[in-house]
Amino acid sequence: MQNFPGVGVSPGRIIGTIRQMPKPVSEPPAGEQLPAGVTAEDATAALKTAAKAVHDELKARAETVSGDGKAVLEATALMATDTMLLKSAAKLIGRGTSGQRAIWEAGGSVSEMLHNLGGYMAERATDVLDVRARIVAELRGVPAPGIPSSPPRSS
Repeated sequence: MQNFPGVGVSPGRIIGTIRQMPKPVSEPPAGEQLPAGVTAEDATAALKTAAKAVHDELKARAETVSGDGKAVLEATALMATDTMLLKSAAKLIGRGTSGQRAIWEAGGSVSEMLHNLGGYMAERATDVLDVRARIVAELRGVPAPGIPSSPPRSS
């Protein structure tokens, strides 16, 4: 058992599960190239696999909620497998950029484009950045940013 100091909101002891937020995903180094022995085709396939995993995880989360939360998660899931995003990243990979750096740059470009469109589309710009970070986390094999999933409560 581990003790966590803090300010209580009620008297007594508290025992329970603590869920820690994963660390933010750091930007891949600028100019990062494909590792030796990794082909552009392999890196593109890994990127598509990671994007599909992010899509599936967000879609599964959407099934557990309703209303606006469900709609946002479903729309964000679609962004993970967006053709424009993945094709932009694949082009960069074809030029020798690493998969992580390629999706980082492609996500930044798509986000900027949406921001410049204004209105509803500008509101989606941050969702693209979230998807980008989730795909990079998947490629790295680390937890995705955001609130971790937790099992349903039991009585």
